[in-house]
Amino acid sequence: MDYDEKKIFVRGKTTFALTCLGYTLIFLAGLFLQKFVFFGYAQVIISVFLVIFSFFLNLLFGIPGYWISTALTIVQIFIYSSAFTQRYRDDLLVLLGLALLSILVNTIFEFFIIRVTDRLDRLDKKLSDEKARRISSETAAMITSAMSNRPGTIVRHEDITDKSGYAEAVETSRSMTLDPLTTLPNRHMTNEHTDIKILEYKKSFQEASDNRTICKANPIYAIYLTVSDPVRFSRGNGHIIVDLFIQTMAHRLREAADSKDFVGRIANNEFAIITTRLDNDTQVLLYASSIAKALNEERHGNFYAGIAQYPRDAIFAGELIQHAETAMYAAINEETDAKIYEPTANEARTTFLEDMTIDEIKNLYDKAFDEDEIHMVYQPRFDTERKLTGFEAFVRWECPGHGTVDTRDFLFYAEKTGHIYQLGELTLSQAFKTLALINEIDPTLTMTVNLSTTQLQTPDLQVDLLAVAEEAGCNTHNIILDIPSDGAKINISTIQNTLDAFASSGITMALDNFGRGYSSLNSIPLLPISLVKLDGHFTADLKEDSAQDVLTRSMISLLQEIDIPVDATNVATEEQFNKLRQYGCTYFQGKYLNEPIPRDQVIDYIKNYKKD
Repeated sequence: MDYDEKKIFVRGKTTFALTCLGYTLIFLAGLFLQKFVFFGYAQVIISVFLVIFSFFLNLLFGIPGYWISTALTIVQIFIYSSAFTQRYRDDLLVLLGLALLSILVNTIFEFFIIRVTDRLDRLDKKLSDEKARRISSETAAMITSAMSNRPGTIVRHEDITDKSGYAEAVETSRSMTLDPLTTLPNRHMTNEHTDIKILEYKKSFQEASDNRTICKANPIYAIYLTVSDPVRFSRGNGHIIVDLFIQTMAHRLREAADSKDFVGRIANNEFAIITTRLDNDTQVLLYASSIAKALNEERHGNFYAGIAQYPRDAIFAGELIQHAETAMYAAINEETDAKIYEPTANEARTTFLEDMTIDEIKNLYDKAFDEDEIHMVYQPRFDTERKLTGFEAFVRWECPGHGTVDTRDFLFYAEKTGHIYQLGELTLSQAFKTLALINEIDPTLTMTVNLSTTQLQTPDLQVDLLAVAEEAGCNTHNIILDIPSDGAKINISTIQNTLDAFASSGITMALDNFGRGYSSLNSIPLLPISLVKLDGHFTADLKEDSAQDVLTRSMISLLQEIDIPVDATNVATEEQFNKLRQYGCTYFQGKYLNEPIPRDQVIDYIKNYKKD
């Protein structure tokens, strides 16, 4: 409420109070006047006036007026009753009767008003509900009509053979998941569909792993298509012609694509096809080229396609579609119909795992878990005064013949083979057991555990994690869950409920690797984030007034303004520590402060730290 609204509110309250006071004084003046007039019609007339006056007060001020008039009439009855006990007179009985009549009339009137108001409210609600139902019905009819009049552009993922399926299609349209221009699924629905297919693939891989069989699920291919020069359609003809062109393009694309494939519009003249029918690049490349050629034969422009595959090229829906788009731009540059995604030098993997097949990697991971090659280490975390505040759990894989496997490669291929779930269980179990042990020494110390984006999309994550915490006997208020910045690549709505449930359990959520890849300030207000961990590249180069230094300082300042504490990771030098502390970071961890500690040394480390 701003200043002017407060003035109006106070002025209204003051006016009401003064008005009530004025009517009260008039009523009391009538009672006082009644005391000085002789018996007869004068006193009766005054009493009748007071009855009318109290009714008017009730009518004017509603329920407050009713209680004020009733209180004044009770005072009136008390005066008459007191006078009647002192001297018995018939005129006092008449006055007493009029006062009682006043209360009776006001009570009946107020009850009548409440009943009428209640009926009017019910009638208004009924009319509103009927209006909403009519609008809903008319909207559904319009959508149904539009769908039946344009069958060529409607996406048919499966034949609708019954009314319930058709009703579901109408409801989907109403939920704004269809592109209004082409009636194809929009970007949001395309990402959701790809997410579902990825989860289905992972489930198949996990079942195959449990049964010691080979996964028979086909990979997921994203084909990203566009026309190279849509500008020429708008220079002389305007936006209406462009809209008609895009509608025609959507119609031709739907006809050219296989009926079992998912087709969606991403933006403007860009479309995506998601298919799981094909099992190798050659088949998909021929398929994408045939679609591009079919569209090119219509002479609507030069069509190009880019192709990306899950799980080879990406592990998230957004990443898969983005890589397909990158491949499409490469096809445009090379003037070829379709092109397979090729990672850049920075993205390419150089680990020994890249030369192995998925089944070989899967067997290698099985052996690593069976023979305890995978273990945990714990890196201490400190505050600005270098006081120990907790630890962060990291997973390590010591592979015989290859040494310590790079954590990024380890996790990357664990996602592809489906071992990320088993790895998550191991990480949570060991980290929580260690937390229970260190809290016996110091109940304030925390434990940070990293979650993968795949784990976040697991429906039972909350139940499983809390069960592991309870079994380990640790306090959930001392648990910090690192939410990967890659979480921005999936639909936030799919993890919102899970994170809210964790927050309500007392668990702290931290946004990990902030500043890398897709991480954005936009995601912070949408999620229950209580801590942001700066990615290592923010702390790597803090030369005075360098671009990196200015960016890091600005980012920390901005996070401070929204009351989000910052944890600086990978602090390697004293200079970095001092600068980051000066910039406003709250927590620090890195090799300058302390290297990660094996589990069997954590307890001794805490005891020695307390002695110092």
